[in-house]
Amino acid sequence: MIGRIRSQTVEIGRSVTDWMENRTGIVTALEHFLYEPVPKRGAWLYTLGSATLFLITLQFLTGILLLFYYVPTTDHAWNSVYYIMNEAYFGKLIRGIHYWSANFLMAVIGLHMARTFFSGAYKAPREMNWIVGVILLLLVIGLAFTGYLLRWDQDGFWASVVGIKIGSYSPFLGPYITHFLLGGDVVGPATLSRFFAIHVWLLPAAIAPFIGIHLYLLRRHGEFGSEFEYSDRLAKLHERQRQEEYARREESGEERSE
Repeated sequence: MIGRIRSQTVEIGRSVTDWMENRTGIVTALEHFLYEPVPKRGAWLYTLGSATLFLITLQFLTGILLLFYYVPTTDHAWNSVYYIMNEAYFGKLIRGIHYWSANFLMAVIGLHMARTFFSGAYKAPREMNWIVGVILLLLVIGLAFTGYLLRWDQDGFWASVVGIKIGSYSPFLGPYITHFLLGGDVVGPATLSRFFAIHVWLLPAAIAPFIGIHLYLLRRHGEFGSEFEYSDRLAKLHERQRQEEYARREESGEERSE
C-alpha cells in the first residue's frame, strides 16, 4: 500500500514537472542556474558564493518580519526590540536568525572574496564581476554598520558614534558624510531615522540589482578562475613559442645551406 502511494506520488510529481518544463522551460533554466562546473580540488570553496547569497536572502526575509514590530524612534526603538525578544510569537527566533546570519554573512563574504582572489578568478574576462563583488562587499558592510544603531542601546549607540567619528577623518567628503549621517551635530532621533532608512530601503534597493548583475556575469564567464585556465593557456603559449623557435631555426639552416 505504502509502495503504491509512493509510486503514484512520484508519477504525479514527474507529470507536473514535465508539464511545467513544456510550458515554461523552468526546469532547464533552474539546471542552468544551479549547476556549474568547478574544479575537483577545493570544490567546496566554490559554494561560498551560494552561501553568501543564502545569508543575504535570510537577512532580507527576517528583516521584513522584524519590521512588523520595530518602531524607529528614540522613544520606542529599544522597547520594540524588547517586545520582539520577549512577547512576539517566534520573535526571539527570528531576531536570533537575523543577528547570527548577519555575523556569519560578514565571515562568509570575506572568505568568498579571499577564495576569488587566491584562485585568480578576478582576472580576464572576470574583471567586471570582481568590481561588482567589491561593491557588494562595501554595501553589506554598510548594511551591518547601519543596523547596529537600530537597537538603540548603549552598545549600538557608542559603536555608531565611534564609526561615524572615524569616517569624519576621510579627506574632502568626510565632514559632509558625517553631517548627512548624523542629521545634525550629535547622534539623535534624526540619526536613528536616517540609519533606519538607509538600512531598510536604500542599501537593500542597491544590493538587489548588483546581485543580479553579479549572477549574470558569473553565468556568462563561469565560476572558477585562472589558476586552472591560465595554466592551460601558458602551456599552449609555450608550445607555440617552441614551434616558432623551431621554425626560425629551420629557416636559418636552409639559408646557410644555400
